Amino acid sequence: MDILRRLKILRTEDFIWITYFFIAAFAIFSNAFERDFVITNNSSSYKKSKVINITLFFTTFFIYLYFVLLFTTDLNNMEKNFNNSRYRNTFLQLIAALLFLIGTIIFLTQEILSLNDTTNPTQ
Repeated sequence: MDILRRLKILRTEDFIWITYFFIAAFAIFSNAFERDFVITNNSSSYKKSKVINITLFFTTFFIYLYFVLLFTTDLNNMEKNFNNSRYRNTFLQLIAALLFLIGTIIFLTQEILSLNDTTNPTQ
């Protein structure tokens, strides 16, 4: 892998880590709205919580899609040899990224489908 490509990837990963910081902050913010919904049954708080969660999962979808594409490109540029530890590790990273992508799709779908369900789970 050439140095300029690797530096570009590292710059992108720096941006992703910063994005994760905001994801964590907004997840806490979303929990505050959901907590308000559980206590007061305020459907507006529930909707705000769901919209934030949908936005977060949509963002993470693109993050994991980036990694799937990155690892796929890396694998396509390598000699197909599973005995090579670099190839094997990249392959395993691709599998992990795919699993995270699938999990994100499941959570995103669940959040979208429950957007209009304002049934308080404590009642």
